[in-house]
Amino acid sequence: MLKYGIIKERIAALLTDALRANLLEQQGYETQILEFIDMEHTPKNLLIRAVKKGSMRPKHSADISTVEELLHVAPTLDKLLNNE
Repeated sequence: MLKYGIIKERIAALLTDALRANLLEQQGYETQILEFIDMEHTPKNLLIRAVKKGSMRPKHSADISTVEELLHVAPTLDKLLNNE
């Protein structure tokens, strides 16, 4: 499936947004992912809205670590939120 550039690009964008939202939730943010421009105009149309709510959750979730390892990624947001 990833031999098609447009598919690879869209999957990467969706996975990146999902990881970002989960990383923010881990830090005690209430997150929402919203579509703010119709897909007809651009595929990169998601907005992540995060509002600080409660206390922080454990520093790094095993689920997020597993996904990062599986995808061979090290998101900058993860490093910033965890002061690395």
